Amino acid sequence: MAKITPDLIATILQNVGGEANIKSCGNCMTRLRLTLHNNALVNKAALQALPGVLGVVNSEDQLQIIVGPGKAQTAAEMMSLLISRDNAPAESASLKEVARDTKQQMKARQTSGLHQFLAKFATIFTPLIPGFIAAGMLLGFATLIEQSLLVGAQDKSSALAHVVGYMKVFGKGLFTFLPILIGYNAQKAFGGNGVNGAIIAALFVLGYDAKATVGYFSGIDNFFGMSIDPRGNIIGVLIATILGAWIERQIRRFVPDNLDMILTSLLTLLITGALTFTLIMPIGGELFKGMSWLFLHLNGNPFGCAVLAGLFLIAVVFGVHQGFIPVYFALMDAQGFNSLFPILAMAGGGQVGAALALYFRAARESTIRNQIRGAIIPGLLGVGEPLIYAVTLPRVKPFVTACIGGACGGFFMGAVAWLGLPVGLNTVFGPSGLVALPLMTSDHGIYAGMAVYAAGVVVAYLGGFIVTWLFGHKGVDLS
Repeated sequence: MAKITPDLIATILQNVGGEANIKSCGNCMTRLRLTLHNNALVNKAALQALPGVLGVVNSEDQLQIIVGPGKAQTAAEMMSLLISRDNAPAESASLKEVARDTKQQMKARQTSGLHQFLAKFATIFTPLIPGFIAAGMLLGFATLIEQSLLVGAQDKSSALAHVVGYMKVFGKGLFTFLPILIGYNAQKAFGGNGVNGAIIAALFVLGYDAKATVGYFSGIDNFFGMSIDPRGNIIGVLIATILGAWIERQIRRFVPDNLDMILTSLLTLLITGALTFTLIMPIGGELFKGMSWLFLHLNGNPFGCAVLAGLFLIAVVFGVHQGFIPVYFALMDAQGFNSLFPILAMAGGGQVGAALALYFRAARESTIRNQIRGAIIPGLLGVGEPLIYAVTLPRVKPFVTACIGGACGGFFMGAVAWLGLPVGLNTVFGPSGLVALPLMTSDHGIYAGMAVYAAGVVVAYLGGFIVTWLFGHKGVDLS
């Protein structure tokens, strides 16, 4: 696969309207994410034709250029070096073209509000993903060591027990203070001050019972006579900080500039805090319970799991797949593990199976074989975007059959859960594919969880391969 070079980044910059059209530049694990002044200046066809660009997702508030794992950060760093701080809108397109494209964008905005809202979850959760993965991997390996060498052992090694405890402590630290990290990112993503969001989120971490022996006592046990129950978890934090960002923006409209630093945050915290104690905590708690109930029952339904796994690739294409993360938190709280993640991970298995079917259907020296060779290893390791944007999605039919393969794996996982063995990730978010194996767990232990997940991945591989072999290659360009 093509390397990220300064020439490639310069060409990308040229095709997004130049440095003056870029408002901000960032990245996630596989995508260069650009916030633009004017989306009408983007030459999407030219971007997609560039070697090294696997795909382009042009949403209303962000241009996402897929460059693959291990390359997105390099691309973002190179882009940041090229762009200046000049935020004046570019004028390379004719007024007529800009007007026409802007009109189309305005029409799209009328139906893409939900998409824009969900897309902001990438801004909130993407910076946290490496920490989720690291803590989950450490917890997974610690549990493997514990169950293999310590549980049931007559002569337990104290040194090994200390190693296990040390590996687990990072996960405890992450999940204890995770609401604060999310609150910071959420308020910032929705146009507020991140520190205000962190302070508001801390209200959900503090304790309100002076007699409690664990946690951090807040100093109050009621809010003007009303009992305080910090329920709602991440759902409550998101509601409170998104509302807090809106309140902050409204306050800033009428506060004089010379008093902004003093009054805006002060009033934001007082108003949002009161609403959090009186409304958001109770409502967030009920929403959290309802979401947990819904997905717990859906996860135990084979057909529901098939639908979830079958549609997940489509969510990835539109860049809104991280909208599932609040659900992951709800399931972690209800079950102690994330039972939705391995179901959705079956989508990647279907993709791998479909790609392998195309590989064996194609001629020996064909271009598609070279594309699959470069993308199949990341696919096996849980990074499916190279396969999506370089192989299956451009050919349409294989993308559909890949979704069907994922649905087969999802059905298998749902059937096993329906029979009494739900499987889940030991952390909120982690890698998928084969890398996720040591992170799997279940009510019957880590080995049962790993075995069921591995079997589900194989079912997804086979489903994607067989359906694509039979139906996904006809009328498809395999050159």
